[in-house]
Amino acid sequence: MRFSRLSGVFLLILFSSLGLTVSQSFPTGVGESANNGCLCHGGAANSTETTILGLPTIFESNEIFNLTLLVESSVQHSNESQGGFRLLVSGGEIQFANSSQTQELENGWTHTAEGNTVRSWNFSWTSPSDNSTAVEFVAYGNAVNGNENSMGDKWDGYGVTVPGSTYAGELIQPNVDQSYSLTDYSIILAGLIAILGFFYVVVK
Repeated sequence: MRFSRLSGVFLLILFSSLGLTVSQSFPTGVGESANNGCLCHGGAANSTETTILGLPTIFESNEIFNLTLLVESSVQHSNESQGGFRLLVSGGEIQFANSSQTQELENGWTHTAEGNTVRSWNFSWTSPSDNSTAVEFVAYGNAVNGNENSMGDKWDGYGVTVPGSTYAGELIQPNVDQSYSLTDYSIILAGLIAILGFFYVVVK
């Protein structure tokens, strides 16, 4: 009986905390909280691929490139909600083709409620006037299933550094791999054991 009470209390708190996590959804866009990925949706998934089409390997000063941020995924959507994104660009100027689908938010770009109904967004990038610099592009795309929470949604990150034609420094590519590691799972397991132990003492 005592174990049953303990199990009931533990499971209630565990599912409640999980519910708080997965209920976070950003159909109207996401700011700095997604600068390292859509972490409220778990780790990045192989079933979803985010990419930026049309980027050059090098750029000259003040060039204009027509680009597409694309999210491809096996995740099926049940209503108009399909996906979203967070885009960070370290240099140059960004102009999205459809301003009603996108917005600038907290030093980056993201979707709006209207932009949540698609999985691709067209924009132009005007390169910096200084072609001795390098520009970092980081994009996180999320494919959603439309159930109004994060369960079943899958996201992926894309990152690349594009140098100017006279850039002479070391070219460092951004790290967008946010998959859970063995260490992450160990920490989660240790936390759950600690909670279970605490409630065992309390209920006992």
